[in-house]
Amino acid sequence: MQQLTLNIVDENGVWERIEQDFTSRLPLRNLIWKGGLTQSARFIEQLDIKVTVGEADNTSSHDTLALASEHAGSGRLLNIYLLESDSDADTYKAVIKPRAKTWIGRVSQRKGEDWMIVYVASAEEIQRMSNNKFLSMRTSVFDRLKSDFQGKKDAGEHVVLLQTGSVESWNSVFLTMRERVVQALEERVSQLADDMRRMDANRMLPGWNYCKFFVLKEGIVRLYRLMGLQDEALAQYDELEAVFFQLLGAQRLSWFSTFGGLAEGDDYSDILDTNKRAYVRQLVETTISLFDFRMYLFGCQAQLLVALGHYAELAERAQRFIATFGRSMREPGTGLSTAFVAAWTYSTCMNIAEILEGSPASGGVRADGGSAMRALAAAKAGFLAGARQQLDVLGALWQRLPNGNGDSDLPSVANPVLAAALATDERFDQIYVRTCEQAAQYYVESGRRRFARAMHGDVARLLASRGQWAGAARLLRTLVPGKTEPLSSLDVAALERLAECERQLGNARDSLECVVRLIAQPGADSSYATMLSDLCGVLGEEVGDKRQRMAGDLFKAVGAAVVPRNDTLCVEVRIRSQVAAAVHVDRVAAVLTSGGGHRLEVEFVVRDVTIASGESSVMLTADAVSCAGRFSVAAVCVAIGGAEFVAAADTQLYVHLAEHPANPVVRLRPALVADMGCPALRVTVDTRATSVTAGMTIRLFDASSGSPLRVTRCGHAGFSVADGAIVIKDVIDAGCSSEADVELAVDPQVSPTAVTVCALFKTATAERRVFVATTSVDTAPALAVSAHAVALDESRVAVILRTQCTADNLRLESLCAAVPDAEWSLEEGTVMRRGGVVTVVREIANVPELRLQGEARFVLPTEDSNRTLRFNVVCSAASPVVAVRMTTGSRFCRVLEPTPLSVRIVGSTAARVRVTVREDPEHWLIAGAINCEVDVGDADVCLEYSLVALGPGFLPLPVVCCEYVSGDQIGTLVDADFPTLCAVPSHGAMAVYSVPVVVRA
Repeated sequence: MQQLTLNIVDENGVWERIEQDFTSRLPLRNLIWKGGLTQSARFIEQLDIKVTVGEADNTSSHDTLALASEHAGSGRLLNIYLLESDSDADTYKAVIKPRAKTWIGRVSQRKGEDWMIVYVASAEEIQRMSNNKFLSMRTSVFDRLKSDFQGKKDAGEHVVLLQTGSVESWNSVFLTMRERVVQALEERVSQLADDMRRMDANRMLPGWNYCKFFVLKEGIVRLYRLMGLQDEALAQYDELEAVFFQLLGAQRLSWFSTFGGLAEGDDYSDILDTNKRAYVRQLVETTISLFDFRMYLFGCQAQLLVALGHYAELAERAQRFIATFGRSMREPGTGLSTAFVAAWTYSTCMNIAEILEGSPASGGVRADGGSAMRALAAAKAGFLAGARQQLDVLGALWQRLPNGNGDSDLPSVANPVLAAALATDERFDQIYVRTCEQAAQYYVESGRRRFARAMHGDVARLLASRGQWAGAARLLRTLVPGKTEPLSSLDVAALERLAECERQLGNARDSLECVVRLIAQPGADSSYATMLSDLCGVLGEEVGDKRQRMAGDLFKAVGAAVVPRNDTLCVEVRIRSQVAAAVHVDRVAAVLTSGGGHRLEVEFVVRDVTIASGESSVMLTADAVSCAGRFSVAAVCVAIGGAEFVAAADTQLYVHLAEHPANPVVRLRPALVADMGCPALRVTVDTRATSVTAGMTIRLFDASSGSPLRVTRCGHAGFSVADGAIVIKDVIDAGCSSEADVELAVDPQVSPTAVTVCALFKTATAERRVFVATTSVDTAPALAVSAHAVALDESRVAVILRTQCTADNLRLESLCAAVPDAEWSLEEGTVMRRGGVVTVVREIANVPELRLQGEARFVLPTEDSNRTLRFNVVCSAASPVVAVRMTTGSRFCRVLEPTPLSVRIVGSTAARVRVTVREDPEHWLIAGAINCEVDVGDADVCLEYSLVALGPGFLPLPVVCCEYVSGDQIGTLVDADFPTLCAVPSHGAMAVYSVPVVVRA
């Protein structure tokens, strides 16, 4: 753009002497201008002005439109006439005055220009002028010039005096010069504004021309720009744009010759270059196209925004301009091809990105705490992303991308970078990748990492289209978020591409993991079901029977229930599938586990079923295991090809299984014949509808602790014992049963009350099957028999045979025992309650070793058959005072240590003390002396006797009475210490208690 000019007319050679001092004071500074359309004063800090020297041309223009054109808008503002003369009055009148008058008349005819006369006076002349002024004489040339050409006072100074050696004089001259320049500018703007208002008022009249209106208003804009008032200039262009869009909406654009855009190079231009063509001349002549006009108008606005440093606003306007003008170019009737519009959009986006790259914020100036820098980075990324989108269009048209539709009539591309990219696939890929990477970098700087991932995803898409699967997969793996993070639409697209890349690379499992994540997303496409089946099939070919456990929640178990059937165990499992279509699965298995100490797993299976989308039911069966009880659903596994998916449940699922209706069962009950002290059970095997052809192994376990119970002996010829287990080697046909009594190697003190049986066997088809059941059964007999011997003296022994019941309403049929020279029997048919005791006491001759043999027959109320308990006891009673410990069934007798009974006599002259133990036949059997009298002085004399407890629990000791004997009087000793309570801890136990009595004075 040209500068405003200041023309110097020098007829006396003065300019050569003052040029350096004159130009050193340029440009003009600190101007106050009041001629704006807003009627508000503006401060112009600096006004660049060009000095020309020479006679003013004789051309003059009275055409307002020409005045507003490119040359008038940047033409002459001020004419200065330099004078220096020592002439007298006659010479002034004859020469100087006529020349000055002629010059003033010539320059005054030009619109928008002003003039001033600068009279350069020497020092002598200044002195004379001072003297004459003192004498009130105004006869100098300067005085005559002011008198003849100064004009009215309100018109300002036109004639000024310059003393070259005086700074004040120079300041005065430039002050007047600034006033003249401002006056010229105000006059020019005022004239243009008046003409513009008149033309705007006639907008609706025929013959009105928008192009000429634009030229008029742009004349003011140019003056604003020359004065540095860029914001005022931008406001005028915005008004022109608003008028244009009003006319565009009213379909009144007849002033534009064509739409344009068909000239060579129209698809590539610098937005800031408004001199590419003679746009102003075309506007004046009304020959400009709509394409050139839009480019010119936005280019002028962009120049002003850059000058103002409003890069953020430039980016916003550029986005709007590219979008709206791009739509206009695609409308029918413009004659512009898709290739042209795409090339223009690409070049314009890249051009705006380059302009924004030159902004101060792009250089690292962090205005507003970095917000301006982030905003510009986001804007640049947006334009680069727009350019990348056009590369997709152009690549398809030029067949640089796979599946491109191509076009036989493609225009030439003016942008050299774009032309090179469209020439070869290699160069196209370089430009494409570089554009995406730059956009991604700017997105990261702006904090928009999601958009940056989208750019990297476009690069991966290009690599995949070229068959570069490894590079595409490597890039996509960095873009896909973690497995626990939600997926956006961009993530879904990246995951789809990654699945394809992994499949092409032969990584079936990795590809399947991607598909599983895609299916788990809400609103997943049904096509994923086909991908799932195909990949599972490929994975199956790779791994064979070793299925790969896959993560993910494609299936969920939402319910389980037992379905009664006569031939097998059946469980119905309800499964909710997230797959949008039905899926054929190879196998569904449900693992059920039992609680308690003995953990058991049962697997229910079904093969070759179809699981529908949403919730559906699947019937699973199990023949290999038979176990009744409450089971929890530990896992439901769905197998498709070489993949296995776990259908987890949101809440724990439980089912109550019954025994398999067709498999053999093993029952347990107490043995019919048992030896005392040897726990025994009767085992019954019923094959039901399944024959056992390869034998059966039966193991027993304590149901509470899970510890094994070892079997020591079997009372059946077909049953044997191996490694503590029962082994049946014979074939057992269907519908048959067999039973035997077995003895267990169990400590009678901790004999179990519930037993778990586990039977392993094979069927006629060589299938391995298991039967498991838990039975509440007491391995100890329901009747306990114990024998006790107490030496009464050297020759006699008291033998106590005690029978106690551990069940309710037991009927004791018979009890017999044999000892040397004696045999006892009990009347048949005695009914005993739980805890009831039958005791038989006999005295026999003392022998070194005593053996008791016998048996007890009884019947339980819940059974019909008799049971037999055999016992064989060996004991000894060699000394008179002996506490014997004996085993009675599974119980123990406890020996209580003797506790001395101490009797102390206080304040008595008694000579003897009488001690008496009262008999208590309900609780105790007393053996030995039960009373005695001793002298007080006999310190070593003591009374010893034995007590045999006849009942359990805490029993009161027999009362021991201590009396003193003095003459004929008998009194009770009140100060005596003796035990009053005995602890008998075991149910059904017998205890021996010996108490020595010591009497002291």
